[in-house]
Amino acid sequence: MKVFISADIEGITGTTHWDEADKKNPDYAEFQEQMTAEVVAACEGATEAGASEIWVKDAHASARNLIAAKLPKDVRLIRGWSGHPFLMAQELDETFQAMLMIGYHSRAGSNANPLAHTNTGSAAYIKINDHYASEFLVHAYAAALVNVPVRVVQF
Repeated sequence: MKVFISADIEGITGTTHWDEADKKNPDYAEFQEQMTAEVVAACEGATEAGASEIWVKDAHASARNLIAAKLPKDVRLIRGWSGHPFLMAQELDETFQAMLMIGYHSRAGSNANPLAHTNTGSAAYIKINDHYASEFLVHAYAAALVNVPVRVVQF
């Protein structure tokens, strides 16, 4: 089974302030470690569930947040941005059997998370069919477009 993991930081355990998600701030290192640990746990869970191939998209800010040396050695890490239309699901295609979303968060304008936003900046809104969309929804639709089920979402 081939598994795709997309990882963001604003929904990672304990993250409650923008400084904790910004590389320029000293608070960031702790949450970078936590983001990496949660992705490692997702990789381990996927392996236990039968995954034979795991791709991880670092999908926060510069897309250079995960500590690559701490990931399982057989994981394929996608860093940076290529202009791929699937954004946080860059490289996802019909060859995957499952998608996992780690560290996702509430949509822009929501009061459910102090770091709520959609794709860029706290004021960026995306609407699909007149309904506000979260990054989860946008990327779940991208997965559906290539017939890949979303199996895990960790907020």
